[in-house]
Amino acid sequence: MSLKYVATAVGAAILSWGMILIPMAEAATSAAKPAPVIRVVDIQEVMEKSTAVQGIRRELDAYRKKYDDEFAAKEKVLKDEERQIVRQQPLVDAAVYRDKVQEFQKKFASFQRELKTRQQLLQNSYATALNQVSLQVQKIWAAVADAEGATVLLPRGQVLLFSPGYDVTKDVIDRLNKALPSVKFSNPMSQESASGSKKK
Repeated sequence: MSLKYVATAVGAAILSWGMILIPMAEAATSAAKPAPVIRVVDIQEVMEKSTAVQGIRRELDAYRKKYDDEFAAKEKVLKDEERQIVRQQPLVDAAVYRDKVQEFQKKFASFQRELKTRQQLLQNSYATALNQVSLQVQKIWAAVADAEGATVLLPRGQVLLFSPGYDVTKDVIDRLNKALPSVKFSNPMSQESASGSKKK
């Protein structure tokens, strides 16, 4: 039973924001609204080329491999034990066999709980690390919009056609990698230890 993870698209939360409006102080105070200054950013490319996100993915893959190996070994032990119990059925008293089956079921249920907990903890670490990047991206967007004098920033996926001169993706990527080259990926097991301490 290998670990199964619900793969979420990196930056999906960001994509759901849709159009980003950049508030302009001078526009708010003037009676006549100025014509919008539009810029476009490819959110998917930003996340893919973020060195911080690339590091997060490497950490995620490393933990996945570690846990897959660990639980594959535990599963093998359980399967061997199950086969032994089945072979013993005609050799032992029915009550003894029933006790062995019940004990095995408890072990298997515990295995499943541990597997699910480890999955959740790993996803939590991944989401926490990715959220740090998302927060930084929002700051970068504001800085780029200010530098460009933009009042509207549109996700590339929602724009059918635009002049390349409106695309500020590279600027966003460069600024993001400079401001946040890496993010700490917390050890999922440290979350479990902290949770256990609180319960005590």
